[in-house]
Amino acid sequence: MTDPDSPPPAGSSSSLAASPTRVSIRVRYAETDQMGVGYHGAYLPWLEVARTRWLQEHAVSYRELEAGGVHLPVIEVRCRYLQPTHYDDELVVEAAAYRYRRSGIGFEYRVVRPADGKLVATAETRHAAVGPDGRPRRLPIALRDALERSIPDDVPVRR
Repeated sequence: MTDPDSPPPAGSSSSLAASPTRVSIRVRYAETDQMGVGYHGAYLPWLEVARTRWLQEHAVSYRELEAGGVHLPVIEVRCRYLQPTHYDDELVVEAAAYRYRRSGIGFEYRVVRPADGKLVATAETRHAAVGPDGRPRRLPIALRDALERSIPDDVPVRR
């Protein structure tokens, strides 16, 4: 029996999407602490890069969402740090989306260091679709369609 809290082995895919978005990130000096280890807070912007790329590749750009009166604020974030990163490490951040409730979207992430194949972090963010007034809105049709296309039929909407 496998531990549900343990990360998937490096090289395996735990994402819900048939083809997650992948972006390459290099750890900058400013993103490390005094010991040269990647600062935990630097991971959130890396996730954002992968998330916005997923939106661009599968649906609409975040700029287009905002122009249409929809914002996707982060309402929950979890990150599990499994291996340290260091200055100048190349990392690949994978992002896969899923439906979250009726008017939200979630993303799962894997951060991998290609040089040694290590899974260095896993993460998840959840977002509510809201209008400029902060009230809940339905996800735009282009985004709902993208989720339908990228997620297998047997995956339920998460609550």
